Amino acid sequence: MSKQSKEDRHNPKFKHSDEFHHHKENVTQESGRCPVCKMKVDSNNYFVEYSWKTLYFCSEGCLQKFKIQPWDFFGDHQFDLIIIGGGPAGLTAAVYASVSRINTFFIANDIGGQAIDSTKVRNYMGFDFISGKMLVDKFRDQFLEKHYLSHKIDDVISIEKQNESCVITTKSKEIFYSKAVIIATGMKKRKLGIKGEERLQRKGIFYKSVQDINLLEGKNVVVIGGGNSAIQTANDLLSNNCNVTIVTQGRLIADKTDVDRIKQRQNIRIIEEHDVMEISGEEKVQGVSIRPEQDRDRNPKTIPCQGVFIQVGFLPNTEFCKELVDLNEMGEIKINNDCSTSTDGVFACGDVTNNYGKRIVIASGEGAKAVLRTRQYLKEIKKKV
Repeated sequence: MSKQSKEDRHNPKFKHSDEFHHHKENVTQESGRCPVCKMKVDSNNYFVEYSWKTLYFCSEGCLQKFKIQPWDFFGDHQFDLIIIGGGPAGLTAAVYASVSRINTFFIANDIGGQAIDSTKVRNYMGFDFISGKMLVDKFRDQFLEKHYLSHKIDDVISIEKQNESCVITTKSKEIFYSKAVIIATGMKKRKLGIKGEERLQRKGIFYKSVQDINLLEGKNVVVIGGGNSAIQTANDLLSNNCNVTIVTQGRLIADKTDVDRIKQRQNIRIIEEHDVMEISGEEKVQGVSIRPEQDRDRNPKTIPCQGVFIQVGFLPNTEFCKELVDLNEMGEIKINNDCSTSTDGVFACGDVTNNYGKRIVIASGEGAKAVLRTRQYLKEIKKKV
């Protein structure tokens, strides 16, 4: 196999050795995804000719892993540490694990977590202002290009403790083993659980904002929720020439400065202390039915609209580990000051925990702390052995 030169490594036009062609393995590439880790590939910087096909990779690391062994990427699936979750906490933990030279595997169902939906991130160290997507792109570049770890895009469905090992099973039915685990799976958008919500999924109902705003340019949109996320989404919609109605259960709880600012804009209506009863429509969203909280006998009224953004908070992603670690009444993982949990060898960080403050900068700091404590734990069990 020919060795890639330093110049060729950074040259998108470089064609790798044809020695791959004699392999009989039928390696295919899912549309737009890295054959090694299944991460979405956004560029053609890393590719190889293999079995008369051109395969594209997320990074130099995955490309080299494929070149070494194009049929088995993760060896015996045995690691010292497995990090689960691709938000700021998990990505920071991954970088610190790489710097600490811990034998680590990284599993996440996406890269960026909730941070990627933030249109405005203020006062993150080094930036007075940066969008969530730009910040996540920097995280991703640091992880893939500067501190590469073996990784896979997948969902973890269970973690079991067997003697001194953690056994992790993924949705794709792969099993990985590790001496320690860091859970950094963050939170997911909370649903309303009302009539029409499930039936009209992907037909005008949205839980994210950044990627979906352009789909509703100039249309009537209802934003459900009274917190900062709802106000931020409403602002983005107004900037895209939408007519926006904010509906809240109770009063608005967003930052007063942001609320005062949005009230000064045109094409905005705010309806507080109302329950949302139903999202209506046949093949797509056509309206939202609401009723005053204090007058439950009144017939609901319908607000005509072509889109609905549901921004009513989050739920921690802990279904896969609820039998393994102690959770609080909100389903968050209980952690100690050093990110340890009720189970020896299992650590947690970021928004999935009961740690105070759901902020990107706090999650990142907790990710670093979790790795430092895990490194100490691994040294301790090594001494015992």
